[in-house]
Amino acid sequence: MAGTMTPHALAGEVSTLFSLPDLVLRACAVMDSPSASAGDLIEVIEFDANLAATVLRLANSALYSGRGKTETLTRAVTLIGHNTLRDLVLATAAVNTFRDIPAEFVDMDTFWDHSATSAVLARLIADHLRLHDGESLFLAGLLHAVGRLVFYVRRPAQYREVLGQMHETTLDDAERQTFGFSHAELGAALLESWGLPEKLTLPVRHQLDPTAAPDFMKQVAVIHLAGDLAANLAPCLKAEYEPETYRPDNRAAHSMEMLGLTPAALKEISLEAQAASLEVAEILHPCTGITY
Repeated sequence: MAGTMTPHALAGEVSTLFSLPDLVLRACAVMDSPSASAGDLIEVIEFDANLAATVLRLANSALYSGRGKTETLTRAVTLIGHNTLRDLVLATAAVNTFRDIPAEFVDMDTFWDHSATSAVLARLIADHLRLHDGESLFLAGLLHAVGRLVFYVRRPAQYREVLGQMHETTLDDAERQTFGFSHAELGAALLESWGLPEKLTLPVRHQLDPTAAPDFMKQVAVIHLAGDLAANLAPCLKAEYEPETYRPDNRAAHSMEMLGLTPAALKEISLEAQAASLEVAEILHPCTGITY
């Protein structure tokens, strides 16, 4: 039976429990300031060698291939963009605050691989469709499953019950039966508490049913399809994955139709995503140690 807890209340527990590093807060404050310059932002980033290295590596990753070698933070910030960089810094720092999650729920290396794969797929699908939201969709893909981390951390006993129902129903339906809402709704509530924009939160909230989205329907369809396809590119399968074996469920097939994506186009995108997602996962979560 569903409880009376709301997704925003549960997300609020996480916001209270975890605090972001001061450097991240300073960086976000600079990026939010209309009077701040790129130099102000670079000055903050340079205080943290790891953050500076992450920004440079991301700017030189396959995501930005074809735009030339990026050797300076000035060029990297220009390439990635202030808004995207702000959301990326905030999102990766926040997700990295989830530590010590019991292994019975999730292996964090695998979680990050799935998240990075979803992010890369979302970005590549957006590029293929010439959508103007590629950067936002990358971040929405990266964060689409973060609601599950909140469940793992704050309601571990009840989530064991959810996992125990997997032989009878879907994970999403089991979440709703136990909590009254799904990880998608919870994840969107958490992103809202972080101050992330609607173009990120709405695709996360409606990822399980794009037809229910009141706006950004194409973007929601991209996130749904990216997440479904990423689940078929699990770490243990990547080395031998054949795109021809992907069989979209009814909702994913509807998303493909809505976006005008052919199986041939999706095959090309998934092949490109395989290598890029490994690189991005290692950049954003250096502890990832998945081998193939």
